[in-house]
Amino acid sequence: MAVSICIALCFQRLSMAVGSTFWGISIACFLYLLYKSYKKGDLKARIVGFKQYYKVIGFMLVCYIPSVIFSVDIKTSVKAFAEMWIYRLMPFYMVTLFLHDKKWLRNIVAAFIVATSIDCLVAGVQVAFLHEWRGWGFGGHSLNLASLLCIMVPILSVIVFDDKFSKRAKQLAAFALFCAAVGIIAGKSRGAWLTLAIIMPLVSFRYVMKSKKAMAVCLTILMLIGIGFASSPKYQKRLVSITNTTTDNSNADRIRIWRSCMHMISDYPVTGVGLGNFSKVYKSGGYRTKDTVQNLPHSHNNIMQLWTETGTVGIIGFLTLSLFILFSNFKTWLKSKDPYSLMIWGPWLGFMIFGMFDLIIDHSAITKAWWFLLAALLVMRKVERIDEKEQR
Repeated sequence: MAVSICIALCFQRLSMAVGSTFWGISIACFLYLLYKSYKKGDLKARIVGFKQYYKVIGFMLVCYIPSVIFSVDIKTSVKAFAEMWIYRLMPFYMVTLFLHDKKWLRNIVAAFIVATSIDCLVAGVQVAFLHEWRGWGFGGHSLNLASLLCIMVPILSVIVFDDKFSKRAKQLAAFALFCAAVGIIAGKSRGAWLTLAIIMPLVSFRYVMKSKKAMAVCLTILMLIGIGFASSPKYQKRLVSITNTTTDNSNADRIRIWRSCMHMISDYPVTGVGLGNFSKVYKSGGYRTKDTVQNLPHSHNNIMQLWTETGTVGIIGFLTLSLFILFSNFKTWLKSKDPYSLMIWGPWLGFMIFGMFDLIIDHSAITKAWWFLLAALLVMRKVERIDEKEQR
């Protein structure tokens, strides 16, 4: 199961077929282990350590059920629910229930970091040598890579700054951060620039205040970024366009479709139009405004998309999960200063902020990677606490 998860994570953006095949193998292994654990009678004991997460995820899923039952197209909603909230959540259950070997988890995460680094370098090559306007890496849209980096960069930064990690881990993370910078520059995602500009000071503040070396590194990076933008008219124009909501159709259309979402929400306030039905209702229901230029397939916003599709009942479930992840891990970090809590808090905040500009929640490869990383970090935090108790 662990080997299949590793291969699926590392290859899913390069080849959907390879990724899906190995996710399928890992799920088959998981179901077998689930059956054996149930027969053995130790399944409840495996859940105990992550009981709060299971409860809040379960609450969210229950909140989505009405949007399936009262959907404008039940068949579409059943399929969307199964894919988005059962299939893509599998990595979380696989890891928290059965993959508790810290060495295995570290190796899988390290392999994923290497794969992501190569992904970023490919995006750089696409722009620098193939003269593409935006780099997308292994596959999909350039925003897919950008959303992945909004999750990975805070994790990599904590590994570089925190003393609990080995020299080898720090070196790998530092190299990956360089590659991530290439990917962020090549992707030209203004949403990623804005997200990381908010997240990185929050994640690195404590480390920078405690270490002159860390402060010098951060100031150097900021200076290089400033020089890079100052020397490139294209990037200056791209940066300035963040606030342009009139002549920039990408920004203007997002605002227009968000307004349309509010009309859809007012018409379907309780259970929404049904999971997976946004595009259908948006286009056929007369919600698309005449001044909308682009033929947008979704709302480019996690909250708006889920609110329109699952109604107020569904969005309460999603926000409950989101706030639980943010507040519980921030509270834990304040008490113990353990890096794993910060490595969960920062990426999820990045997920939420970038999700205000793009529909990350429906990016298959990104969501599966996130659920795996969340589970892996939770397990590593738990294992480390046990090791520390035993050493005492």
